[in-house]
Amino acid sequence: MPKMLPTIVRNLFGGPATRLYPVEVRKPFERTRGHIVFDDEKCTLCGGCARRCPAAAIEIDKEKKELIFYPGRCIICEVCAENCPRGAITVKEEWRKPFYEVPVEVHHPKGKKEKAS
Repeated sequence: MPKMLPTIVRNLFGGPATRLYPVEVRKPFERTRGHIVFDDEKCTLCGGCARRCPAAAIEIDKEKKELIFYPGRCIICEVCAENCPRGAITVKEEWRKPFYEVPVEVHHPKGKKEKAS
């Protein structure tokens, strides 16, 4: 019992070992892979991102002139951002919120963006 007494006292009077998550959110570390963001003004639909994506999370439809992104498939490997010649794809450090339905983002270069399910 004497060996456990300091541990018991420390646990009784010490603070919690974890964060109170919804109230206290941890700031992401530098270079954290959070989520992918597309800049429709810079995108030229060259297709380099879609060809290099290992998870097939990006599709290009040249007839409709749109980029289709499936965030649920994305593994945030940054390959698309590294291969974009125009710098139209960036990786933000903030994590995306969890989703309960499978999202699909449809991007139109140089203009409007819409979300479809």
